[in-house]
Amino acid sequence: MAHQNWPLIYFVRHGQTDWNRASRFQGQRDVPLNDHGRNQAKLSGEILNELVTRDGGSPDQFDWFCSPLGRTRETMEIVRQQFDADLPEVTFDDRLREISFGHLEGILASDVQRDFPEEHEKRSQSKWRHRPKDGESYAEVIERVNEFMHEHITRPTVVVAHGGVARTFRHLVTGEPGDVLDKWAPSQEAVFRFENGQFTEYAA
Repeated sequence: MAHQNWPLIYFVRHGQTDWNRASRFQGQRDVPLNDHGRNQAKLSGEILNELVTRDGGSPDQFDWFCSPLGRTRETMEIVRQQFDADLPEVTFDDRLREISFGHLEGILASDVQRDFPEEHEKRSQSKWRHRPKDGESYAEVIERVNEFMHEHITRPTVVVAHGGVARTFRHLVTGEPGDVLDKWAPSQEAVFRFENGQFTEYAA
């Protein structure tokens, strides 16, 4: 499904929440950033500013998109504070929400093996193909993110969203398979650069 001709995309994952720190399934629950997450968002914004400058661009030439959840909204706000420029308005799109973990949301990852052994076994085999009860598979996330990308990404773009959505972008841009992306833990203090079918991660 890779599309080799996307414009330049900078992708930022939201900063840490208390649920991230505890390794608790978060999904589409609206959990706020913690103080460490706010510092991570600031760092990501500084990295993004450096990359835009390095690439000879101007931040007002980018379209800015964000998941509507609170942790991404706050991350976007902090990222944009690192630019000394008037920026275009942010567009919030539900298709950029995190993958839904259904009935697992709110549960510690360490408790899944004990409380839901069949679920644990399926996730151990492949997170990419697993669909939790009342949740989503990555195939469903790919469908909505792919629709968003074809509708909106027509010029250089900044996206602030989630780890699962980052994996989906990487799959759609590079064509890398799920068994590779299963093993990738997207950083919360980095910027992911997608262009011409290539992926590069710029971390602190």
